[in-house]
Amino acid sequence: MVTIVGLLIAVACAGQMGGNSVRDRRSEGFVTGQKFQLELAQTTSGTWANVEFRALLNALGAQRRVAILLDRRIDPTRSLPVEIAELPFREALQVVAHQASAELCVPGNLVYVGPPAAVKRLRTLIELRSAELQSKAKGVRETRRTELARPQTFSWPDLQTPSDILQQISEQYHLTIRNPELVPHDLWAAGNLPAVTSSEALSIILIQFDLTFVWVDGGQAIELSPIPDTIAIERKHRSKGRTAADISKLIAEHLPELKTTQEGSEVAVTGTVEDQEAVAALLNPPSTRKPPTAQPAAPLRQRAFTLSFKRVPVRTVMDELKKSKVVFIYDEAALKSAGINLDQTVDLELNKASADEFFKSLFDPLLLTFEIDNVTVKLSPKK
Repeated sequence: MVTIVGLLIAVACAGQMGGNSVRDRRSEGFVTGQKFQLELAQTTSGTWANVEFRALLNALGAQRRVAILLDRRIDPTRSLPVEIAELPFREALQVVAHQASAELCVPGNLVYVGPPAAVKRLRTLIELRSAELQSKAKGVRETRRTELARPQTFSWPDLQTPSDILQQISEQYHLTIRNPELVPHDLWAAGNLPAVTSSEALSIILIQFDLTFVWVDGGQAIELSPIPDTIAIERKHRSKGRTAADISKLIAEHLPELKTTQEGSEVAVTGTVEDQEAVAALLNPPSTRKPPTAQPAAPLRQRAFTLSFKRVPVRTVMDELKKSKVVFIYDEAALKSAGINLDQTVDLELNKASADEFFKSLFDPLLLTFEIDNVTVKLSPKK
């Protein structure tokens, strides 16, 4: 039985981001805004086995420069067998999360991976706290609202306590936490919250203890509290060419668990942020477009190779490369006669290597020569 240890082969055209390896690069800057969304949409492929969950998430996030935060309640040491073929990065992360019985959501400029119940509530809690800042009842001055909504970046090293992390956030936003003793002692792995608002930063930390908060003292302080059993927001929806009655009927057919109220030509819907997005997609589906034609595979010499693995058969590596339209030509009998066994294992650690560097590292231990022609690699025994 072949055991692949942290094998990931991904190739990219020159000038684009290369593949991923199980390596910690959290010191690098993370993408935010439109670049963050673009990275989530980029496709990726890979195969892993016997790689710990947190190590895999760290490696995937570091290679894409996407911050991924793992909830304290998810086992970070669980070893995962995962195979991904040409999926958008966000969907690939979802596949990985499911392997650990977790879900994910995207609150702002990071990916949060946690228990399904927490993931279902996080974005709605953030929305509620953000909306409260705008409420006249809270008495928060406009200048203070602007300060609390200004994105800040937070990071912490291994073995940091959540209380210290909350202290860092509160100091940056000049906040007082009225009852910090509600947060129990714990030691966390290193993490990053890039370009988050105060509502996002506080909610992401507190949800890991089933806590949220309320604004007090005109936005100068917060008071921690347990998350209510039911949380929801209300939004009004309309759809061109449909009456409120038509909209209500459509929602009742497809999303029967949601509460709706007709208000003129609009329908008010109560639910989570994800529920509201589902209603918007139902009423105003994206226009169907002709799928793009398949692009030819990039020539090997225009690709960059980043990979990390140990004791993996060369044949297994070749099989992975075939998934990205690489063609190998060789005479199996001639290789056998020369004593060359493609099932021989190799160790590789490369970062954005050229095709020549990659294949030299792969085939030299087997005394194989190679010739590259576009996406074809011709192999023969060394003389």
